[in-house]
Amino acid sequence: MAQGRSQQTQQAFQVLQPLCVSLIKEPTLENVQMLRRLLEGVAPDARQQLYQYILFPLRLILREPQKRSQELCEQTVLCMCDVLKHCTVSEWDMFSDLFSVLSILISCRTNVGKVAELSEELKLAVVNCLIALIQSANEQINRRLYQPSFLPALGHLVSLLLSAAEQEKMRELKVQAMECLLHLAQCSGEGWQKNPNSSEARVAFASFLPGIAMAICKVILGDTKQGQNVTVKAIQLWSRLVSLVMSEDGKHKSQSDTRTTHQSPRPDTSRANGESLLIKRTSEWVESTAKKLNILIGQIVTMVTNPHWKVRMAMAQFAKDLIFECKCSLTDSTPKLLELLVSLVGDEYSQVATLSQETLKEFSQCHLDGEAKQLVELLEDNLYSLMTVLPRLVRAADDTKKLSTLNLVIGYLKLLGPRITTLLYSAAHLKRLSLALIQVVEFDTRDVKILEDVHLNADTTSRLEAFQYYKTRRKYFKHFTDEAVYEGFVKICHLLGQYGNITLLVNHFLDLFHTSSPHRKQVVLILNEIVLGTLETGLSDSTITSWESSRESDNEQLHDSEEIETTIRLLVQEYISDDNWQLPTNIDQSECSESSQVSSNWMITPRQQIESFSLATVNSNALLICLLLEGIGAFAQVLGAGFNAILMECLYPVLEKLADEKAIISQSAYNTLADICSGCAYSSIPDLLCDNADYLVDTISLKLRHLDFNPKAPLVLKVTLQHSNSNMLPLLEDTINEILITLDQYYGDRAAAFMKVLHVLVISIVRWFPTQQECKTQSSSASTGISDNNSLNPSVNSHPSQDIKAFFLEYHRNKRIAAGDMDDADIDDAGGDGDHVVGQDEEDDVDEKKVLPIHVQAVKQVLERCLHFVSSKDPRLRLLVLDVIQNGVIVLASTKDELLPIIHKLWPGFVQRFSDSELLVTCKACETLFVMGETCCDFIRRRVAKDVWPKTIKFLTTQAKISIKTGPSYKHTAAHKLQKTILGGIGRLCKQVDIGESELCDMLTACLPYLSARQPEVLQKAAVESVCAFMSVEPDSVWLALNDLYCPSSLSPPHQVFPEIKFAGSGSEGNEYSTNVKMLLADIDKT
Repeated sequence: MAQGRSQQTQQAFQVLQPLCVSLIKEPTLENVQMLRRLLEGVAPDARQQLYQYILFPLRLILREPQKRSQELCEQTVLCMCDVLKHCTVSEWDMFSDLFSVLSILISCRTNVGKVAELSEELKLAVVNCLIALIQSANEQINRRLYQPSFLPALGHLVSLLLSAAEQEKMRELKVQAMECLLHLAQCSGEGWQKNPNSSEARVAFASFLPGIAMAICKVILGDTKQGQNVTVKAIQLWSRLVSLVMSEDGKHKSQSDTRTTHQSPRPDTSRANGESLLIKRTSEWVESTAKKLNILIGQIVTMVTNPHWKVRMAMAQFAKDLIFECKCSLTDSTPKLLELLVSLVGDEYSQVATLSQETLKEFSQCHLDGEAKQLVELLEDNLYSLMTVLPRLVRAADDTKKLSTLNLVIGYLKLLGPRITTLLYSAAHLKRLSLALIQVVEFDTRDVKILEDVHLNADTTSRLEAFQYYKTRRKYFKHFTDEAVYEGFVKICHLLGQYGNITLLVNHFLDLFHTSSPHRKQVVLILNEIVLGTLETGLSDSTITSWESSRESDNEQLHDSEEIETTIRLLVQEYISDDNWQLPTNIDQSECSESSQVSSNWMITPRQQIESFSLATVNSNALLICLLLEGIGAFAQVLGAGFNAILMECLYPVLEKLADEKAIISQSAYNTLADICSGCAYSSIPDLLCDNADYLVDTISLKLRHLDFNPKAPLVLKVTLQHSNSNMLPLLEDTINEILITLDQYYGDRAAAFMKVLHVLVISIVRWFPTQQECKTQSSSASTGISDNNSLNPSVNSHPSQDIKAFFLEYHRNKRIAAGDMDDADIDDAGGDGDHVVGQDEEDDVDEKKVLPIHVQAVKQVLERCLHFVSSKDPRLRLLVLDVIQNGVIVLASTKDELLPIIHKLWPGFVQRFSDSELLVTCKACETLFVMGETCCDFIRRRVAKDVWPKTIKFLTTQAKISIKTGPSYKHTAAHKLQKTILGGIGRLCKQVDIGESELCDMLTACLPYLSARQPEVLQKAAVESVCAFMSVEPDSVWLALNDLYCPSSLSPPHQVFPEIKFAGSGSEGNEYSTNVKMLLADIDKT
């Protein structure tokens, strides 16, 4: 084996010798690169034997760096690094020579302690080579490295590395410079505390500690652009070097070394000079240094708020190293380090939080007696002091400082754990904590958008099979804008609810709620979050952070369920009380009425009618109501199925707020219903309402009987219909009848409010019972059935001449009967069995028609009430009634026997709306007429031609002359909307009611001016659609009328006998009608 190794060494020597010799003679870049390539194939044992021979030419190159190019020096250093990584240096002369050469290579000649202005790649290569050199040294060299005689060279390198770490821009170079310092101090690796040479390194680096601590502190606190890797490495270097020098073992050993030095002085002059540079680590020196380090530690701990988790992880390790390694020397810094760990206990990254928790547990178990009483007292005192300064910090500091302070409070509370209850028994602590929390979350009530009158889209939300949360308005606070600060506040409240005495906390904050009016919103928010905190359990990994949590986590439930239910019931009663629930949310309370334009007697109390409030007051009230609603939803989440016992008390008030005209309140109420569904295991809001329909119906009916004292009862019924399904309709039948009866009683005062309820009822029925065009289906099926019967019955398929003969015979017989000339055969035919059967069937049909479905009967009754309000003085009410009629006609489309008589009754008042003073009302009347045309067809043909046609033609003709001269702003007017509505639906109406030819020509004449290119584009498109519909009814008349407008080509007669026809639109190459007319004539040719 030895012979084989010797042979490998000889072979390697034979390969490397020529190149090393040529490298000495000609130190070129190519030779160095060739040497690096050859070294890759040399065995490790051969490298160890030949490393001095290989390094010799490389050392010669680096001794005169000013004569070499930087690229050559860089490759030489890299080659030297490759050699040192695979060998062990055992000769001190070799080590010291390389150490000096590499240090001088990057040292500035004018300023010895600074790095020379070389390329960053060369400096990085030198630093990596120094790391390899230190790692390759054996134990003997490591001991001599820290001897006093070598202290100047060591200090020179330390200065260079600190300069590189502080001033260089290259991140990798900065990191490697600090890594080299760690290797130089024997502090690299995980088990650095057990390094056998740490005592010698401790003595030597005590002399460099002030400079290292100051320089690395600047790196730690440097610009964030330097990257987290630089910051993490700097924190690691600072903590390990300080721990090395200030450790307790080092203190005792240095004192013994000092005594030995005084007892036996050495005569060597050079050594004496070196020892003069050493620091005598006396107790006075340690105390003085600790005070200076305490200042730097106070600056470094601010990095606990760094956004990168690796930096926070390094800070946790930083505190751990200093606490355990310097437990006696840095006693003044212990509170700061504990505060750092406490602030990281609640970190969002589990690695950081776990390390902080374990460090605190270990500290309390190893260094404090009596079940950590001293630490508990320290935490309580610090918490009290922190809550004292928290209001001031929230008002003056930036959001980052506020967040770090709240995280510190979270850490204290998590560490105290179940001891929070004991802490809260102190009146001083409880008062200080509550007032601090109240002042942190002071709301900003200056926003005007709080009072936006925007409702939930009932058509959208009620179609949802399962509930969805509505995106609520974000909460705005006076003293912060960062959402993370609010999340920190929520965590504090959750911890209080998890570990604190829930009854004590609720009673205390309720007292504040009653005694401090400006802070009521904050108190409600705190109470809501505290109650939500009771959901947390002792088995949650995210909450077991106290050192005694293992004992407490045996019981998963930290609170008695009966206590929680009693507390929530108390809060619900307080929340929904009239003093808190019925707060004014309008600046002028007279506007709060649903029928404010009709009657002034809508409010419950006269005081609210005459009193006005400031914007800040109504904003504050609106926010408070929203917080109360959020609280009820939170309580449902906490109690789960147990909330059903309280649901009867709060469901009606929540529905009352769902009908509120303020968007922020109605949205919060909807989310509260969603929370109740989630907590009580309802699949959707309609299921929630249906399961509690008996309570709701009874409450609504009772309040409708005392309408003067419960003016919002119709609104509750309205939102109940909006968010229910068809299963709710039979249960609400009696209530709807009461609404109709009450509407008859309060004809003038409550018309608008009740009509809104009936409007929602009709729309809901349209949604619950969609029509399927039964008329069209029946007609198509009937025609199909006739054709099928004819095909099956061969007797029906007779000859056409026989059919004509039978037709005239039957016509002659009927004419004789009509004239009174009847014989016995005719009488027998008229009274036969077949007619008797038919008569009996008709009677059965009449009996069946009397039994109407409940939804049809309800809509019929609503439409009968509309007779009285379609001519109301209030234009809003007229619009509402027309929309009710429109949707009611859709519902009754399948029951023509009920629909047609109602249309007959409604028509006199309805037709007056086509000459209404408000064009929007006329527009709605047109839309309603088009729906009537779809359902009633030719039943209203004569009425339309007589009553509607003249008014519509007059309006279109008059307005066409106006709209042709207008600009782009005209499209925002009511007249434009009415024109668009008429033109868009009049053609379809003509087809549906089968209008006569003369009436159609009159309407066509009124629509033709809108084909002009000077008309608004929207009106042109609508007119084209109408003319296309006219073509399907009377194509010849339309063709003639279009050619009178513009004739694209002349028509030549087929023979000279016929006269030549000239249209009014012929003779011109193009006019304002040409584009639309060409398109329409092309459509006629296709058909």
